[in-house]
Formats: sequence, structure tokens, C-alpha cells
Amino acid sequence: MQDAFLQNQTFAANAQDRVSGWVDQPNFRGTFDIICTCITTIFICTYSMLVLNIPAPKDKELRIVGRRILWMAIGILGPEFPLTYAAGQWSRACQSVTAFNASKEYQGWTMRHAFFADMGGFVLHARESAPFPLNAKQLHWLVVNKKVEYPEISDKELWDKSKQDRIVKLIMAIQTTYFVLQCIGRAIQQLAITTLELNTLAIVVCSLMTSFVWLHKSADVRIPIIVKSAFTIEEIIGNRTWKLTPLDFVDENGPGYSVNVQPFMKMPVIRPERPIQMIPNDRFPTNPHGAQEYFLCFATLVYTGLHLTAWNFPFPSHIERILWRTSSLLLFGITVAFWILETMASWMRLERWERFYLHLTDRKKLPQFEAELLRRRQTENRVPAQLPQLWEFCAITPLALLYGLGRMYMIVEAFLEFRNMPATAYMTVEWSEYLPHI
Repeated sequence: MQDAFLQNQTFAANAQDRVSGWVDQPNFRGTFDIICTCITTIFICTYSMLVLNIPAPKDKELRIVGRRILWMAIGILGPEFPLTYAAGQWSRACQSVTAFNASKEYQGWTMRHAFFADMGGFVLHARESAPFPLNAKQLHWLVVNKKVEYPEISDKELWDKSKQDRIVKLIMAIQTTYFVLQCIGRAIQQLAITTLELNTLAIVVCSLMTSFVWLHKSADVRIPIIVKSAFTIEEIIGNRTWKLTPLDFVDENGPGYSVNVQPFMKMPVIRPERPIQMIPNDRFPTNPHGAQEYFLCFATLVYTGLHLTAWNFPFPSHIERILWRTSSLLLFGITVAFWILETMASWMRLERWERFYLHLTDRKKLPQFEAELLRRRQTENRVPAQLPQLWEFCAITPLALLYGLGRMYMIVEAFLEFRNMPATAYMTVEWSEYLPHI
């Protein structure tokens, strides 16, 4: 096969020669074609999938662009992280719609409204108080308690604020469809798939799922909607203390890496201004449950599991094959371990272990426990939760480091592999076997 490839290149160079008989058109591709296609596909996917929160009023254009580049890099190194945050927002949006629609007065609240609120789309201007963004749960509390008027804005008006570039979306759809079909065709015809293409395919699949989750979230919104209140902040919250916004007692704008983990490590990165002027993009507002939980579990396992399909790929050396197998197993295993540990920690924060214990031992006390838990959540001075358990940080940090090392090796190997590739990696798919053509 490699000889045929070289003969084809020689034939192109010797234009003076004559050839007898029928000559098929070439069906080869070069190293540049493979790399260029993969990089272009990755860029289009990571750029178009991102739907970031509304920036702070004082954010300059350079900071906004830098933030997008950072999240694009995260989408390349670990595309399951944006997906995880998106799934958390999706789950919270579903809860917000249920909460608003529970009252007959607010039947018009949709998923688009909920996403818009949780991205900082509504800013509270209380009397004689500094403005700050509201999340959906905080807005619901203010509306239900008659502190602000229900924002009368339609679903179409919210979508009009979105700057979703349909041309970019169309290009993404065409490029990703082409790329996925190429990979499927190569697998069917038993042509070698490079590890760079496999990495790209995993990113594409994860990005498409992220885009699906953020389908109702308005993109690239810069100007929020002002919600005015005739009350002062002191009249709204009483003597409660707060750290991020005065409505921390209703709902935290966390947990998140920048809000919880970095302060825990003495590495604060969010602006010191209080109340905060932007809801962090790494806010994970709730643990997904039900359909969202199953979807996220399935998606992250699919992403890491795709790397395992290269188990028997013809790597340039035996040690590289062993390293790839080890890295892919690490990614899959650490993903499973991460969700187990995070679920355990979440149950501690939400006091679900006590509920589970009572469910097993004394169910008669469950109503009393639920009532007391609800009373504490409504009346106590709640602040953004720091990591409550040292074990959680100590257990997840080494797993994250191992995960990063495994992922970095896969990216490096994707380019090292080009020094010695199987010849079929340079052959293109013969689509004429499947499609009628002239």
C-alpha cells in the first residue's frame, strides 16, 4: 500500500511518461490535510458551542475575548468540563420553570427565561443600593415575596437579545457531519484512523452534546435587563450577612472553582468588588438529577470511552500503545471516581445522608426532618459554601492531576504519531461504494 502511494507521487512528477489504459483519480490525503481538518473542526466546535454568562459592566473587550479563549482551551483539554457546567445549568433551569409555573401568575416563564436569569440577565436595582445580578432562584424569591415586579419579557424578546450566529452554526453542522461521516467511513472500510482524528471526534461529540444542553441559552448577551425594587437591600434581607450578593441566603452563586476551590487554596481570582457584578461561568448551580443526571453520566462516559477504541491502533512503538491504553483507562476510571466522590460530598452538603438513614431506620421522623431542613434553609444566614470536607479536596486533587497528565499525553501522542503512520491512514474513503454517482 505504501509502495502504491509512492508510485502515485512519482507518477505526478513524471509528466512526460505515457500510461496505457484506464487511470483512476487519486484517493490519497496528506499529513497537512489531516492536521488542518482536525484543527479546523476543533476550533469551530469549541468556538460555537460556548454560551458564556453576561460579563460585568466594567469588563473591557480584551477581558471578554480572553475569557472566551480560556474556555475554548478548557473545551479542548477537557470538553466534559463545559458540558458538566452546562448540565448543571440545565437542571437548575428546569427547576426554575417548575417553581415559576407552580403559580398561575407566572405561566409564561420558560427555559429561555430560566437560562437568561442564571447567566446574570436580570440585575437588581434596589433603592439606595448597589446593583447586582440575580440568578433565577433569587429572582423567584423576590417576585413571590413582592419585592420586585415579575419581569414581563417574552420568549421571543429574549431570543432577539441572543447573538447566535446562524452562519457559524451552519458551518459547524456541516463540518462536524462531514468529519463524523469520514470517521465512520474509515472504520467501515478498515482504513487507519489517526489518534488526532480520534481526539477530534471525542471533542466533537462532547461539544455537540454541550450545544444541545445550551440550546435555550442566549448567546453573547452584553446588556442585562434591569429589575427595580422600591425597597432597600436592608429592608429586603434584614440583618443577614453575605459574601457574594445580599441574596446569598436565598441561593448561592456557587459552588464553583473560582468561588470555592481557589479561595480554599488561597488563590482568589474573581474581582474583589462586592456585591459581585457577574455570575461566574464556572458556577455549578446544582447537582443534576433525573434526566439531566443520566444524560451527563452517559455523555462523560462516552467522551472518555471513545479514547478506549484506540486500544489496538497501530502505534509507532509498543511503549506508546501501552501509554495510550493506560491514559485512556485513567480518563475513564477517574471520571467514574470523580462522580462517585462528588455525589458523596453533595449528599453531605444537602444532608441527604441523614435523610437516607432515616428512610432506612425510622421513616416516621422523615416529615419532621424535612420540615426542619426547610426552615433552616429559609431562615439561616447562608453564605457561599466553602469546601466543607477536607477529604473531598484531598481525594479529588490527585485524581485531577492524573487526569491532566493522561489527557496531555494523548494530545502530544496525537502529533508524535505522524512520524510513523500506517499507509492506509493516508487513503481517503471510497464513497462511490455507497453512493450512486456520475
